Amino acid sequence: MSAQPRPADGALTPLGLPRPIEVQPGPGGEPRELRRPRRAPLAVERIEEAWRIADEWWREPPLSRSYYRVVLEGGGTLTLFHDATQPLACGWYEQRY
Repeated sequence: MSAQPRPADGALTPLGLPRPIEVQPGPGGEPRELRRPRRAPLAVERIEEAWRIADEWWREPPLSRSYYRVVLEGGGTLTLFHDATQPLACGWYEQRY
């Protein structure tokens, strides 16, 4: 995974863009562990909320995501989503707000 290029001086950057993240899914496809670059893996202690978005059917491919609001070991919370147009082992993102 490569770093996002820095914008030119004075250029605006969008806020809240999803960032790719490595996730180990459980047997049902739910996130069980995540890994960030240069950090130890973190277990998902529990899923607080899960929802799906299927939208923009006219796009190719259409928008299809499974979102999870998770509590990580140590107590941190995070929103993740899986892009359903990609295999379960990849296509995971951290959604920042």
